[in-house]
Amino acid sequence: MALCACALAACGNLQMPDMRMGAAPTAVVAATPFTPVERELVTKIAAKGMYEVEVSKLAADKAMSPAIRDFARAMVTHHTQMNNEVIALMAARGVAPPRGLAADKATKLHRLAALPRSDAFDNGYIRVVGVEDHRNAIAMLEKARGQVKDRELREFVDRSLATMRMHLQMAQGALASLSG
Repeated sequence: MALCACALAACGNLQMPDMRMGAAPTAVVAATPFTPVERELVTKIAAKGMYEVEVSKLAADKAMSPAIRDFARAMVTHHTQMNNEVIALMAARGVAPPRGLAADKATKLHRLAALPRSDAFDNGYIRVVGVEDHRNAIAMLEKARGQVKDRELREFVDRSLATMRMHLQMAQGALASLSG
């Protein structure tokens, strides 16, 4: 009897599969740790994403141009979703997300925040954050594609590349609206 009680208690710690009709099969498998290159990549992606959200929140409030405000709002939404996804990947592999903005990103944010609400602010945001930063992100992700072995991370990189390319096109369109 005592043996049965111990066995039942031990079973209480097991995760039982969902046996309902149509339920997707689940596997309780620990995620494979990231390689050092993958670990560095996800940390960079998370840091860049945090910056993108913060600077775009600023622009959504401060931009004069409706096109720039719309772009900034889209960046907040898209980059928040991407950040949540990359942070979940990091958590599954025991990688801590960055605690705050990197010094260079904080400096960029403060410089932009110091500009008054003006055409100069709109131009600075869209040229630096919209175009330059997205070109850099695309280059980083394209390089990473050949180095990433983790299947989930590779899928994330591929989705992110498509999103970054779309963001760059949106930024170029918003920039053109300022010029013309």
